[in-house]
Amino acid sequence: MIKETISYKKTGYFSNLMLDYIAGKENLKPFYNNAHTIDGYKNQLEEKQFSDENRKVLVDALWNQYNGLDITESVKENIKNLKESNTYTITTGHQLNLFTGPLYFIYKIVSAINLAKELKQSFPENNFVPVFWMATEDHDFEEINHFNLFGLKHEINSNQTGAVGRMKLEGVEAVFDQLEETLNGRTGLEEILAKLKNCYQSDKTYTQAVRELVNDLFGKYGLVIIDGDDKKLKSLFADNFKNELLGRNNYKLINSTSEKLEKLGFKKQVNPREINLFYLKGDIRERIVFEDEKYKVLNTDIEFSEAEILNELEQHPENFSPNAVMRPLYQEVVLPNLAYIGGGGELAYWLQLKQMFAKNNVVFPILMLRNSAMIIDGGTQKKINKLGLTTEQLFMQEDELIKTYLKEEADIILDLKAEERGVELVFEDIVKKAGQIDPTLQPMIKAELQKSLKSLQNIEARLMKAEKQKEEVAINQIKGIKEKLFPNGSLQERKDNFLYAYLLLGDSFIDELVEQLNPLEQEFVVLS
Repeated sequence: MIKETISYKKTGYFSNLMLDYIAGKENLKPFYNNAHTIDGYKNQLEEKQFSDENRKVLVDALWNQYNGLDITESVKENIKNLKESNTYTITTGHQLNLFTGPLYFIYKIVSAINLAKELKQSFPENNFVPVFWMATEDHDFEEINHFNLFGLKHEINSNQTGAVGRMKLEGVEAVFDQLEETLNGRTGLEEILAKLKNCYQSDKTYTQAVRELVNDLFGKYGLVIIDGDDKKLKSLFADNFKNELLGRNNYKLINSTSEKLEKLGFKKQVNPREINLFYLKGDIRERIVFEDEKYKVLNTDIEFSEAEILNELEQHPENFSPNAVMRPLYQEVVLPNLAYIGGGGELAYWLQLKQMFAKNNVVFPILMLRNSAMIIDGGTQKKINKLGLTTEQLFMQEDELIKTYLKEEADIILDLKAEERGVELVFEDIVKKAGQIDPTLQPMIKAELQKSLKSLQNIEARLMKAEKQKEEVAINQIKGIKEKLFPNGSLQERKDNFLYAYLLLGDSFIDELVEQLNPLEQEFVVLS
């Protein structure tokens, strides 16, 4: 594939917060630890401590989670290495979206794999394991029950409640029927459908399906998949659970940091609670609140005294689940982790958490903005070439791109800015002369100038309209290109499913991404 890059700023799709972060602006340095640079990782390696006891618990939990799954030698070797003090993780994570959901699910994992490879080259005496953290305890089913492909939404409907990772894939057969109808006759369809059907079966949970598919796609790269909904892992976090239940101070620290970010003009992404924990049992995942000297589970009749909830924590740590602001802390306690890789929205809320990490004596990880990419198929690239569009022009708003194209292709100059300037110069002379004779005439003359400029603008609009009619075919092609590459005005990676690319490239799709996406490049990638 042919690779081009464009700065994140020029795409127009990234927040000022992320642009300032990747640029290393001074105003954001108080909100993170080490920078995403080789020197930053050298410092992080010196700071990160992880006990042999915790390593043993982690490895035992992973072997248990992988029980019954066919895994590659690379994965086995990485899990074994996690017992060694010179082994660290590079982590990304995501919700359990149906069939992986949007394309950036894949880009996150590739970013983790490639960063681990880069660090191994820079620090050969250490081992670096790419890790995918499954958000199995999330309970927002509407966010994960669908994916989009070629403009069509494919989804599962279910009345199940609780953590999505524990839900069964009820109704997945209907999704396959719809998908086969949508993709009927496409090259490579049977192979990928067989892969998906092997993983996604109605008697399996979302956790099982995602683990199997991600392992199938990325096992050869040594990716280790982890499920935080695990009693052994949560036992490592028990003291933090206890502090959250009794101390209830983390929300104050997060709010303090958030206020500082807001003073810099950045909006906060998450709002902490007084207790940032859920009670997780069976099909229940509800917030824990402290009211009337009792710990209550919202929307249930469950309540505990202080002694009772501490006993519950000691006996069943698996029944406690961190929310969005506590999950990062949980991750860093149970993994020998150096970096977290996420999208702009994710990293924005991580920047709210540094003070909480410091208070809990946990090293804050390096934050890496995941690689972003757009894939252009051959047919679309031919149209782009024929129209003479540049990569940067593709990121223009549709109306702006059409105007730019028409001006460049027109036989006459459609832009009347030069003529407008000429009229302004004429009127400037008239205003000066009027000022010498009768200054009260100047406002009238300036008003006439505005009328003249308005007339020129109307003429320009008429010229543009006529040119549009003349170039109707090209304009429709531009609109088609924009809709294909930026569905509903969004980046392709946020809408289209990985099947879009898989049907174009087959198994080589992921190999190509691993080859082309550089985790230290920090620019938007266009592949054609």
